[in-house]
Amino acid sequence: MVQRKRSKRGKKGTAAPRESTPICEAQAHDVPSPAPRPAEAGQAAKAEPTDVAPNEADADVSDVNEPAAEDAPHAAGAHNPSSDERSLSQEHTASDSHPASDSHDAPDSYRAADPMLSETHSELRGAPSDTNDTRSESIPSDLSDSFDEEPMYNITSIGWSAKDIFSKDSLSAVAVSQDHIAIGMYSGMIYVLNKDGLLQKGFQFHTAAVHRLVFDTTGTFVGSAGMDGLVAIASLQTSEQYRFDFKRPVQTLALEPQFGQRSSRAFVCGGMSGALIHREKRWFGHKETVLHSGEGPIWAVAWHGRWIAWANERGVRILDAQTHELITFIPAPEPSVRCELARCTLVWRASATLLIAQGQRITVAHVNTRDAPAEMMQNVSGLSTLVPGLSSTSPSFYVEITDIFQLDSLVAGLALDGEHLVALAYLAHEDDLERLHDESVATAMLHPPDVPELRTINRHGEEVGSDVLSVLDSARLRCNDYHLCPVVEERQNPVRRRKEPHTVLYLATPSQLFVARPRTERDHIDWLLERREYREALERLEALGSEGAHALGFDTSAIGREYLLYLVDECDDYRGAAALFPLLLRTDANAWEEMVFLYLERNQLAAVLPEIPTQDPELSEVAYDMVLVHLLHTDEAKLLDTLRKWPAHLYSRQAVVAAIHDRPTSSATLLACLAELYLAGRQPGKALSYLVQLRDPAVFDLIREHNLFTDVQDKLGSLVELDQDLAGTPRPEASVVAPLLVDHLHSIPIDRAMPQLKPYPWYQYLYLNALFERDPQLITHYANLLVSLYAEYHYAKLMPFLRTMSYVYSFEKAYRICEKHDYVPEMVFLLGRTGDVRGALNLIIERLHDVTMAVDFVKQQDDDELWDRLLLYSQDKPAFIRGLLEHVGGEIDPVRIIRPIREGLAIEGLKPAVIKILHTIHLQHSLLQGCSQVQTQAARDLSVQHQDALRAARYCDANTKCVVCDEPMLHGAQPVVLFFCWHSAHLACVAPQAVRRAPALPFASALETTTAADARESEAWLSEDPSEDAPLQLAAGQQQPFAATIAAQSRARAQRHAMFRAKQLSLLPFARTGCPVCAENRAYCLEA
Repeated sequence: MVQRKRSKRGKKGTAAPRESTPICEAQAHDVPSPAPRPAEAGQAAKAEPTDVAPNEADADVSDVNEPAAEDAPHAAGAHNPSSDERSLSQEHTASDSHPASDSHDAPDSYRAADPMLSETHSELRGAPSDTNDTRSESIPSDLSDSFDEEPMYNITSIGWSAKDIFSKDSLSAVAVSQDHIAIGMYSGMIYVLNKDGLLQKGFQFHTAAVHRLVFDTTGTFVGSAGMDGLVAIASLQTSEQYRFDFKRPVQTLALEPQFGQRSSRAFVCGGMSGALIHREKRWFGHKETVLHSGEGPIWAVAWHGRWIAWANERGVRILDAQTHELITFIPAPEPSVRCELARCTLVWRASATLLIAQGQRITVAHVNTRDAPAEMMQNVSGLSTLVPGLSSTSPSFYVEITDIFQLDSLVAGLALDGEHLVALAYLAHEDDLERLHDESVATAMLHPPDVPELRTINRHGEEVGSDVLSVLDSARLRCNDYHLCPVVEERQNPVRRRKEPHTVLYLATPSQLFVARPRTERDHIDWLLERREYREALERLEALGSEGAHALGFDTSAIGREYLLYLVDECDDYRGAAALFPLLLRTDANAWEEMVFLYLERNQLAAVLPEIPTQDPELSEVAYDMVLVHLLHTDEAKLLDTLRKWPAHLYSRQAVVAAIHDRPTSSATLLACLAELYLAGRQPGKALSYLVQLRDPAVFDLIREHNLFTDVQDKLGSLVELDQDLAGTPRPEASVVAPLLVDHLHSIPIDRAMPQLKPYPWYQYLYLNALFERDPQLITHYANLLVSLYAEYHYAKLMPFLRTMSYVYSFEKAYRICEKHDYVPEMVFLLGRTGDVRGALNLIIERLHDVTMAVDFVKQQDDDELWDRLLLYSQDKPAFIRGLLEHVGGEIDPVRIIRPIREGLAIEGLKPAVIKILHTIHLQHSLLQGCSQVQTQAARDLSVQHQDALRAARYCDANTKCVVCDEPMLHGAQPVVLFFCWHSAHLACVAPQAVRRAPALPFASALETTTAADARESEAWLSEDPSEDAPLQLAAGQQQPFAATIAAQSRARAQRHAMFRAKQLSLLPFARTGCPVCAENRAYCLEA
């Protein structure tokens, strides 16, 4: 039914001109030609009622209250198919129609009592035959392949009863409401169908062609205007009917808004009489008012709200229905097309916007009030003189032309679809478009037109879509043979789960009836899939989400797989298809496996390999094994890379290993594969041998990580060669093997490693040197070898080793090694250690000629004979003499060096050498003198400190305790000893033998101190000559002069006693050991 072609976009105000060449034509059927239209005659006359009520002779119309037609029941088992079938997916089929009575033989007024008519309508409304199992006709599905752009509408043919009707009569008018479709025939018959095309009612009001059919806004009344001058209005729910006879053909009719709910039952009509007649019901009949006349036939009228618009050959006028005041006149475009060839279409949008389609022009006019904003009252430039309503002098309202769209075709019908205009374009020949205004041109003289189109135009005048209609006998049809009726219906939105309004267009020709529904998202996706635009379709489904796609009935996974198969089968784009696997197959493991097997079968594994998932989803083990085996035979490098990337649990390692072993030859890549497989199977020991063969740097890390030292303890030679290969030299400074062996001596003992390293002396050196640095005792058995290795590879370490490890190596072997390499300093050292100091000195002075070394050597030996040998050797050698003078110190007298010099021997630098010696001697003398002064001063200071310490007082009171017995010092009459360490003790505690035991003095004064008593008691003991200590007996007269003398004698005597006592006490043991506490601490410290 619908064909699509590439459309051109025009600018606002014009529609793009183009050719209307149909892509395909529907199968032609023989249909009866339209009945001839009766000629127009006579002048306009006042309408007179055809039927007069018996009791109301003065009434203009009779109220026919008996039912006009009885609803015939549907035949049992009638099938009512869904109206949502899409034409692009169905084939154009023709079904047998049911027999029906010839509508031309129907009586003037249809009555249910007529048995013949009742039978006819029953047959028309009955269920279809078995061969007619579809209600709609559509174009063949293969035609959709030729579409360049997506259609805007799904256009399907309405069949069922309509097909039976069209088989016997031709359509002349059509009207649509929310629930019904009314079709008027050239025979005058009116049929009311439901939206599926099944007959509901039939009326025979007219005896000639029906020119106009309308439904009121409630959808309960249908009105008709006919060639016979009759206007009929009938209720679809009751028996209420009205008929009016205007004596002249009536071309157009409009019912007042809410006609079925208003008692006035008003309408306006016009026709060949040239009068626009308003008629309404009053208490005593109907009132008829002529609103306008005198400008020729009226071809169209539209009543919306308070506005009535009508059109004639001169143009369009707008009237206020409430005041009957003329608002404006909009003249027809020049040159104007005769309305009898191309009718004028009036469509109200919103409340005050009128769309006018005349000829090739669509005009948009808006009715404004005078109190509107100033900017809305501005006149359109150039139109104020043409449209009187645009003048500001109008009393209440004015009209503004907001848009004019010029098309390249005649407009056979006009409708609104949201913000878009939908024009039914009649594509007449270009020559015919220029002659349609000429009254002398007859219809028969016109060229056959192209197939019509349903064009969608946006608010800017740009064509956004065009659907080419494929109708029967389109070349025989003229512009007024096409009809377009819009209606707003509600449709369930499965994505949003609610009903949404949308505009449905009903199109009619004399022999066909179509319905055009806006394409839904499902239709769009279906169209994309039919054109194999899978990517865009999947993007739309992705935007809808999984629930939305499911609600529309699409299986995203199935579409994705179909897309992939399309890419690989027809586009041969294996890589592009593989890149879409994650997006389209997602977590469907079975779908993944099917595609992987398909790629394997077609030898396209390289394209899909990077996309094969290892988790979410995880495929079967067989799939992974087949991939690996295929790579084994086609691409070993890819096999290795895949084994490194894939987790080991995905595939069967044993099977892959067996397959590799079955290969006749094993390349390095396959060896690496085996290593990877064993590593994946946690068998690093088996993998190690392959890695060693491959000279893989990961060998050493593998050994450390998995502690494989026992596995390589007999393969050190291979490890050494691997280390050399990695370093690029046979003597790598930073070896990996040596530290590895040293760190794991418990796994690879030295005695096991050294024999294997024998062919690699450099590694022996590295190994033994590392052992020596860790623990010198480890190389005891290999000291001689290490001497040789140091002499060969690292001379700087030879002398330190000889000095520190002289107790472990053989001096003889070491001397031979050094002699072999002519290492004289080491030979000197070894001769010195063996006692051959003369030989060592000879090597120094004869081979090295190093005076400094010779002097140092002789100093170390401290042997006068060596000094004599050195001096003797240097007698006739000026250089040696100068060297001895420069380096000699206090070890030898410089005179011994200078005296043997024979007279006349020229010694270069002798004077500076002698001056240096003198300076050195003077410096030594100064140092010794300074040291002597420092020592003397230090001794003096220490002596003073000692004296001060001896004279220092010692504090002792009644609380001071003996350090030995822990008793108070002043308890009892016994002597005490005070040490310089500030400790105190009883004399009896430290020297019991020094205390004389005497009887206590019974009459000693209580005030006499223990010290005084003790002194008196021991006075005899302290003095060897008691007579010397006896006090002098002086006369009484001499006591005064001699008082001072006596006191001096007493002090001298006490001093003598103290000195004597100290002398006695110094002979005791504690006087030598000192304080017993401090002596004990010193002994403890010494022991510790």
